[in-house]
Amino acid sequence: MQIVTLMEGRSMHAIFATSAAAGLAGAIIVSGPKTPAPVESPRPVVIDSAAQPVAPSRVIVRDSLRAEAQLTPAQVRRPLEQYLGRYSADRVLVRRISRAVLRESRRQQVPPSLIAAVLVTENTTLTPAAESSVGAQGLMQVMPMHAGARLCNSADLVDVDSNICHGTLILARNLRATSSPAAALLRYNGCVKGTNTPDCHRYPAKVLARASQVRHEILLATQVLPPAAIDSLRPVALAGS
Repeated sequence: MQIVTLMEGRSMHAIFATSAAAGLAGAIIVSGPKTPAPVESPRPVVIDSAAQPVAPSRVIVRDSLRAEAQLTPAQVRRPLEQYLGRYSADRVLVRRISRAVLRESRRQQVPPSLIAAVLVTENTTLTPAAESSVGAQGLMQVMPMHAGARLCNSADLVDVDSNICHGTLILARNLRATSSPAAALLRYNGCVKGTNTPDCHRYPAKVLARASQVRHEILLATQVLPPAAIDSLRPVALAGS
């Protein structure tokens, strides 16, 4: 029997992994309709692998997310830098971004693969000074009204460390406030009615597919899962990527 206890105050890794196992495997690995995961109960949850059969794909997603959560920053750093290096030739910048992602992942308990996926989706050229038409700033395209969080020590959204701190803080809050990563990502994107960005409803699937790609490469590099299991995690290709 495999027993997993989920309580109030659990990490974002646990929330993200449990949501994926509960029904987000389709959003992360294969295309098709996505069913939001149910809101988790604050009571302990016991998962009995013998009494409660789970689809293999969901087991793999759950296990991969748990495996990622167990990795040290030192293990994740190099494959994360290699991934981010595809979007910028500035190695110093890439290293700084990678360090900030890993620091905020550990501090705010959000998977590094998800932070990196949001960052690259929001800013594919990794331009710290980027500003959108609606005023969102920096690597994770944070709106100025969110600047100045005490945790982040700076209100400068062009600064790499400050921007990633603020962006991850918003993401972490959304993950806690919603029933699934997909719903949290819609909030992050500001997709309410889709009036400003008509295709914003596609944003969660795009980010989750990228997160799957990042996680796949991290696990390949660190070899924390059997090769066959990692190979089965190969994500779908992103349109236009």
